[in-house]
Amino acid sequence: MGLVHEEVGVRALRVGDVMSTRVVAVTPGTPFRDVVELMLRHEISAVPVVDDVYGLIGLISEADLISKQAYGGRHQPVQDGFSGLARHEEARELTRSRGRTAREIMSAPIETAFVDDPLRAIARRMVENRLKHLVVVDGSRRLAGIVSRRDLLRAFDRSDTEIAAEVAAALATSELGEDDDAVAVTVEGGIVTLEGRVRRSDDIAAVCRLAWLVPGVVDVVYH
Repeated sequence: MGLVHEEVGVRALRVGDVMSTRVVAVTPGTPFRDVVELMLRHEISAVPVVDDVYGLIGLISEADLISKQAYGGRHQPVQDGFSGLARHEEARELTRSRGRTAREIMSAPIETAFVDDPLRAIARRMVENRLKHLVVVDGSRRLAGIVSRRDLLRAFDRSDTEIAAEVAAALATSELGEDDDAVAVTVEGGIVTLEGRVRRSDDIAAVCRLAWLVPGVVDVVYH
């Protein structure tokens, strides 16, 4: 039937709508202690590593930094009781623990997002891959921003009135807008309630899906 499309009636949020654009970044030659000082001072959990034209090279997270405490001073992996993969991971952390500069500490390559990526898809990636943040780049792989789990919550910072108006507009511009029996929309606490009639029972799921596409929706119920 083609009732529901993200581009019809609903403006899907993009990464660029919620990402942080004021990003603290370091260069490959930044000393270890300077990286730590920056992260502590700005209360951030990761910093991108960029070149002189802001091209993304890698990322340093808290986990990368604490390898020095965990493995500093050791020279080889523990051999007994570990699989080959575990020994490889430990060897990598041993190498990182000896790092003195950002280039020697950072993780690379890293997962990234683009400014125009749909926020819903990025949220799925972060949940499924257990990512706390993603560096955002432009088409030339230059640093554009960073998106964190907290940034994703901004999509829910909307009033019930805004959500109700957008759901109603989305329904009106869909094929349901041609029906005589309108679907009434009410919203309380982000929970959308739909009441009315549709032409076919199959349309119920489509109508609910359309409401779900509106940013800020907590749940959808129908009568």
